[in-house]
Amino acid sequence: MATTLQNATAMHRTLFITAATLAVLAAGCGGKAPSGGNRPKPNAEMRTIDSANVRPAPIDPPPMLTDEAPPVKTVTGLAQADAPPPPTPQDEALRASLPFSPAIAMDPVDGSKISIRASIPTVEYKNKLYYFANEDHKRAFLANPEQYTKGLFSHL
Repeated sequence: MATTLQNATAMHRTLFITAATLAVLAAGCGGKAPSGGNRPKPNAEMRTIDSANVRPAPIDPPPMLTDEAPPVKTVTGLAQADAPPPPTPQDEALRASLPFSPAIAMDPVDGSKISIRASIPTVEYKNKLYYFANEDHKRAFLANPEQYTKGLFSHL
């Protein structure tokens, strides 16, 4: 029985110490739970979640598109101003007789690309046909054909 009495006394002491500790803590904290009423006013330049406006800021509406568009391009002539004229029947006959396609050649004088037509200047030299962009190139070639057949564009 003495042991039971000692255990009960020890338990009463523990409860008393715990209650006294809680009372001291409550007195040190002011005896009441913290509330929002005694907070200092937030600084105007520092915004927190508590001081920020909860509504979103108003924004300007997006710009409205007008129904105006650039004028529609008319399809009158698809060829550009600097485009070559369309092939003639003589050009078509010449192109049909060629063993290759497309009918494009390279001028041996300046290396420019030439659309093969019936009206462009040509020269046959050493069983090979040469096409020229104009009569001046043809004359330059005939003056010294070896210069142009062994030069930069000779392998083409």
